[in-house]
Amino acid sequence: MPIVTQIFLKVNNSSKVESIRIRPNHTMKEVKSVLCAAAEVSDKGTASCDAVLKLYSAKNALVPIGPNIPKNTVEEPYNLQIKMVPKPSVETPVETKKLMETIKATTSVLGEVPSLKKEVEEIEKKIKSVPLGVASSSQASAAPAVAQNTTKKPNSDPTLHLAMLRASNYDKETVDKIMATPRPVFSSTVTEHLKHPTFNIWNYTEIELIGLMENMFEELDLVKTFSIDKDIIRNFLARVSVTYNANPFHNFKHCFCVTQMMYGILNVTGTISKLTPLEKLALICGTIGHDLDHPGMNNAYQINANTDLTIIYNDISPLENHHAAVLFTLFRDPTLNILGTLPEVQYRECRKQIINCILATDMAKHGEILAKFKTYSTDFNFEDQAQRQLLLQMIIKCSDISNEVRPKHVSEPWVDNLLEEFFCQSDKEKKEGLPTAPFMDREKVTKPSAQVGFIGFVMIPLFELVSKVLPNMDEPIIQPIKKAHEYYKSMLEVKPPA
Repeated sequence: MPIVTQIFLKVNNSSKVESIRIRPNHTMKEVKSVLCAAAEVSDKGTASCDAVLKLYSAKNALVPIGPNIPKNTVEEPYNLQIKMVPKPSVETPVETKKLMETIKATTSVLGEVPSLKKEVEEIEKKIKSVPLGVASSSQASAAPAVAQNTTKKPNSDPTLHLAMLRASNYDKETVDKIMATPRPVFSSTVTEHLKHPTFNIWNYTEIELIGLMENMFEELDLVKTFSIDKDIIRNFLARVSVTYNANPFHNFKHCFCVTQMMYGILNVTGTISKLTPLEKLALICGTIGHDLDHPGMNNAYQINANTDLTIIYNDISPLENHHAAVLFTLFRDPTLNILGTLPEVQYRECRKQIINCILATDMAKHGEILAKFKTYSTDFNFEDQAQRQLLLQMIIKCSDISNEVRPKHVSEPWVDNLLEEFFCQSDKEKKEGLPTAPFMDREKVTKPSAQVGFIGFVMIPLFELVSKVLPNMDEPIIQPIKKAHEYYKSMLEVKPPA
């Protein structure tokens, strides 16, 4: 008989404390039904609204909803927030809204054509009135300045590209709240723990996670080396936090986990002393931006549904290309541009490395990247720039799928979140008549079966290959992965009761 966990909670900050019981074998849907029952609302919402649930600890940290909600006490109950959110209109699909926005923007531009034409005619008259030699000299001296100014910020209508549209459409109220909140102060114990793979992200609020990321910039010596304004770093991280969507898995907390694991790998392996400051800047920017504006549907869905992203990027890593585009669109804003102090040559190199790192997270390229790194692994040359660049890609790949490196109570909620996101996609694909993947189908996959295959065939080979180049990975990183593998294998071997 599975162990029953008693959970205490208040609903929407009420004074009354409710008690519920959940089991580890409950599905995500069953847990949500229990929570809704405690709140006396239907888990199906109403005819016009969906019920959206968020669970917070007594310290106001977001708690993942699932069968592994940590046990608490009646003295420190959770706070269950339930909001009724209007269901999206069937009559006006998202694609239609985007088309209407584009038409509106285009109409606005067309309305300005007569006045622009008049201005051009006036300029032509002035040019004709100036001697040819003077005009040529003036244009020649102005040309280099124009080229320099448009290198990082070319002028274009932000409604013409999805990345620009997304970067300009954000929750300003939340960003302002973050910027108005004093920077959190952390003990030396916390900042030291931050350097290790065992770090427990569930103990911290999102504002505290932003503060911890600021600490990483300091500890990597990037603030001093590149003279980065600390307020720009904070503003950038605040904008990043609201540019990640509220997906079960691909959200801002996932962004933090990947960034923190990268930071942990650099520290426990000593690689932090082998990378250049520019490489460390590229890595932290790449991990922070690697899933920006993720829609909760993977590349296979994007391609099969023929979404806007696949049209823009020609079916080639549409999500990863979009993540990178959104990141660099944020950088175009001087108040967010943490790369703004870099000389042109360094900026170009850093941009190239960041993009390569983000594109490497596309699992469709997994085999190709591993095969290439394998040729370097037996005699890795840190003096070879191509090999160093590939190492950065391997580090971000490890960080991106690293949850099982963490202790079980930290990692297991992420498995529930990922499966929830997978199941939502599979349900949508079935509804739309699109191809589905068995590992995302709620009727064909279980948590143990999903994890045993992924850990055994993807994680362990990847991390063991990297360990041939980076030292000290076995005990703090690889052994926890193998322990998780055995844990999920043992769950498969348990026979269900007759």
